[in-house]
Amino acid sequence: MTDFLLYDAKVAAALLVFYLCYRFLLSKETFHRFNRAVLVGTAGLSFLLPLCVITIRRPVVILPAAAESTVLSGLPLPEAQAPVESALPWWPAALTVLFWAGVVFVLARVPVSVLSLLRIIRRSEAVREEDGCRILVTARDIDPFSWMRFIVLSRQDWEQPHASILAHEKAHVACRHSLEILLVDILSALQWFNPAIWMLRADLRELHEYEADDAVLRSGTDIREYQYLLIRKAVGKSGYSVANSFNHSILKNRITMMSKSRSPLSRGWRVLWLLPLVCLGLGLQARTIYVPKDKDSENNAVRTIPDEKLPDTVVLHVRTDGTIESDGREIALQDLAGHIRSLNLPFPGTTVQINADADTPMGHIDDVKNELRKIDALRVNYGAPSEASAVTRHLTPSLDKKVNVMTYDEALAGYNREDICVSRINSNDRIFFKDQAVRDDAEILRIGKDFLREHGIQTLFSLGCERGTSYAAYQHMQALLVQVYSDVRDEQAREIYGKSLSDLSQEERDAVLRRVPMRIVEPELKGR
Repeated sequence: MTDFLLYDAKVAAALLVFYLCYRFLLSKETFHRFNRAVLVGTAGLSFLLPLCVITIRRPVVILPAAAESTVLSGLPLPEAQAPVESALPWWPAALTVLFWAGVVFVLARVPVSVLSLLRIIRRSEAVREEDGCRILVTARDIDPFSWMRFIVLSRQDWEQPHASILAHEKAHVACRHSLEILLVDILSALQWFNPAIWMLRADLRELHEYEADDAVLRSGTDIREYQYLLIRKAVGKSGYSVANSFNHSILKNRITMMSKSRSPLSRGWRVLWLLPLVCLGLGLQARTIYVPKDKDSENNAVRTIPDEKLPDTVVLHVRTDGTIESDGREIALQDLAGHIRSLNLPFPGTTVQINADADTPMGHIDDVKNELRKIDALRVNYGAPSEASAVTRHLTPSLDKKVNVMTYDEALAGYNREDICVSRINSNDRIFFKDQAVRDDAEILRIGKDFLREHGIQTLFSLGCERGTSYAAYQHMQALLVQVYSDVRDEQAREIYGKSLSDLSQEERDAVLRRVPMRIVEPELKGR
């Protein structure tokens, strides 16, 4: 629900910007139909724009991971100590309740108004049909109005000269103004907190009246007589929000607009000022996915099989659709464990390397890892085969003492909840670090290094993903966490020995690594 509220906030911002542009550039012009299209079009565009996400591929180099890194993959988090997400504060729930209460309140006015109109229509006398309109006469003393194809007049208006009134209401019907009012009323419910939607709604109703007035004058009605008619009828009100009323509270504006000179058509080109705003909105919505760098591939995807592979290494390639390839042939997921056993390789001692295209969802990789867990003591490495920097993974729950595998309890031994820094990536590859959305790599590095400096040897990073997270986004975040450790270790080296980590002796380097051990835990994937 929080995501929807964020979406609605983006709609509100877009709607406000578009409306202000209309207000300053076009609202005083006389091309009413064009202005109607601009208002309705930008209102709809405001709701669509936040849904349009441009994907930008950004090649990245996966940073080297230290040999002594401990990374636990696919481990369930127990309830008592789960370092996944802190409890949500009360205000998102309160905000959600307030928002939907406003939506229901505003939206409830629409059916109430429609039912009131239908009641009047059912109780009115049908006198004739012309130009696709059904003309009804009611005994009630109400102002003339139109809704859909119905035109309703009071008995008093019907018995007096009413040609101008009918021409006005027929223009409303012909232009389908009722549908636009109904659409904007629904959009207003979702944007009830936004002043721009209410100003847009009022301006749209003005344009409807301007357009209907213009149609009356084009039919040959004398402008003076028509204006006098409007003044005489200004006392009545229809009172139905979804209907087009002959009389309206904007009488002065309508009379002024009738007397105004026609705007030159060239001023309509001002609408092109909206294009840079649309481009800006799309740019702000752009989504970056991180693609491992590969000089030998035009699309920056990972190579299927490296030129050379180590002995006792099984190379798997997982594609975006979940298919698995090994040694040039496709392997079904359910047959994967049997295929690897059939190779008669020594366990422990065999490494399975999982390569994946940049857009491959993490769910497919997780399925492969779960299948490989059926083979005891397998060591799994997944990353770009052309990079020597891929982080080594150990599949659990192998307890074979010949393989360096830590259990979950061992990994969390001595850790307090406040020492665990939670990061996660959702299915849209959006990164959340310490309960806040982060887009900039520099911000992630800053937050991570500050946390590591503060908590020191007790630090544990939790890197969570959803099944729809792309492999490239996951690996990029993994690389950033490795960079956090690398930078802080280098700081420690300079502080203690006055030299960078790479310039230390093996003994000095080991001392620094013991002061800043690298520990990253990965909870089970979320989502479908």
